[in-house]
Amino acid sequence: MPMLAADRPLPDKARPDRPVQDGGPDLRVRLAHDAESATIGAGEGHRLTASTGRRSRTLRPPVRVTVERGRVRLVDAAGGSSDWPRGREVLIASDRGGVVIDEALYPGDAVIVPKGESAFDVIERVPIEEYLPGVLSKELYAGWRDATYEAQAIAARSYALQERQRRRALGSAFDIESDTRDQAYGGSEAHAKARRAVAATRGVVLTYLDAPLRAYYSSTCGGRPASARDTWPIGQGFEFNLAGPIQATPRQCPCGFSPRYRWTVTRDTETLAQRLAAFGADRGSDLRQLRALAAIEPARRNVAGRPAVYRVVDRDGRSWRLSAEDLRLALNFTGRGQGPPPTDARAWSGDVEVAVEGATVRIEGRGFGHGVGMCQFGAEGLARQGRTAAGILAHYYPGARLGPIR
Repeated sequence: MPMLAADRPLPDKARPDRPVQDGGPDLRVRLAHDAESATIGAGEGHRLTASTGRRSRTLRPPVRVTVERGRVRLVDAAGGSSDWPRGREVLIASDRGGVVIDEALYPGDAVIVPKGESAFDVIERVPIEEYLPGVLSKELYAGWRDATYEAQAIAARSYALQERQRRRALGSAFDIESDTRDQAYGGSEAHAKARRAVAATRGVVLTYLDAPLRAYYSSTCGGRPASARDTWPIGQGFEFNLAGPIQATPRQCPCGFSPRYRWTVTRDTETLAQRLAAFGADRGSDLRQLRALAAIEPARRNVAGRPAVYRVVDRDGRSWRLSAEDLRLALNFTGRGQGPPPTDARAWSGDVEVAVEGATVRIEGRGFGHGVGMCQFGAEGLARQGRTAAGILAHYYPGARLGPIR
């Protein structure tokens, strides 16, 4: 497989030897978690069929879904109801493809997965090439360059396939979340540019050591990338976070036009200490003992100069270490009595300089997101300079290769 080469088109050898059939591998995308009810519809004149493999039933949409005593219960528009075997997943598909789930259109089929006595997950089963346009339309601005979209298509495809492989090895009922825990996804709400980029890169992925690369990306790196090994677990089952192409290296990034390239927010010192302690309690860490915040300072920086670990210091001299990503989560933590911080006071990344000034904390930050892998604003900046998708990917994932889905 060819190495990525800057400023060259996608090499022919990176493309599949034959077209990806039927939209490529299926993904199981979790759309709803622990739901108590949902409505499944279809286009005008369409019919829905519910099945468990051995049993099927034609339904008139829309269909209301609930779970009672562990059994999926479906009630269609004609008033007909059906109960399905306890604990069994139920597939609901349209006769013409695509389903409407709680008023949003999706290109795949719906799978209802019972969880306990009365809750369920809604999972869409969809070919990856039909899934990706709904990701690109959510992740990028509509006016951005085609090369940015093509680079994002390859990165998103690679990430999804790696997570699919990981989840299936664990025996999970789904492959990927439909929000920013994995990739933002808008279903069939996709524009023409996104569809063109997916078609132009059809079946092409980033690989490292002959496996799909977990091609992380975020909005704005602020000029300094983060390393996957510093940001997420690296123990058994997470060795993929040690892959060379997703570690920080010194680089130039033209993301200065991002509205989050530089930002400053202020917080109340006492309430921020309470939020940090609540985060510690939620994580089961000793940070829950924090009472009076004295300082938050970098404890270690990576090779690109971005803080990787911070030290949170109490006024009595005690201190606790947090990764940069955990600090970002802690500064924005919601739960255990803490409501969400105001939008204009959020910490947008973990690359920050913090000054505790009496009753006020001043946070000066760089970028938006975790900073690992491709910077989306930087990718657009490179596209504006004339870089191709291959060139953009070579810049952000050094050492990765382009190859076909296998």
